[in-house]
Amino acid sequence: MATRAPVLVREATPADATGIGEVHAAAWRSAYRDVFEAAWLQRLAAKRRNRWPDLMASDEFEPTTVLVAQRGPRIVAFVHFGPDSDGADDGPAARIHSCYAIPAEWGSGVAATLLDDAVQHIAEAGYRLVRLRTLAGANRARRFYAREGFQETGFGREHDFGDGRPVMQVEYERAISG
Repeated sequence: MATRAPVLVREATPADATGIGEVHAAAWRSAYRDVFEAAWLQRLAAKRRNRWPDLMASDEFEPTTVLVAQRGPRIVAFVHFGPDSDGADDGPAARIHSCYAIPAEWGSGVAATLLDDAVQHIAEAGYRLVRLRTLAGANRARRFYAREGFQETGFGREHDFGDGRPVMQVEYERAISG
């Protein structure tokens, strides 16, 4: 069996937008194939792939951070996080907006390494709580977040990704010790 190149975790630059988009699209196509109708999922994956150059160049992107995991020259995972703007009453929190790896890396530890680095950045920014949402039907992701110390908050919301068929998102959170 061939050994894998070591993983480098670093902050993303605008030059990484295409690679991030490729990871995002590949992960969506695999992770959500049982959640969305196939043709609609292809359109959603294409949107995810194509949105990153504009998103990373936007002024609205500024308060957030993207870390990438790279093996050799290839980006294989990313995590996007920043302040939680949902206005919860329990003090300032951070939110992980996206955390994805290419399917070939699932189970390799890359996502866990990347998430650990993101939580460290979040802690260094002074946050003591981090939240995220994932689709209720994304069982692999839900198990991953539970293994990484996230707990369901009991809050959820329906979200329509544009096909007129809302899906449930469940919220998780993790306390960060300082």
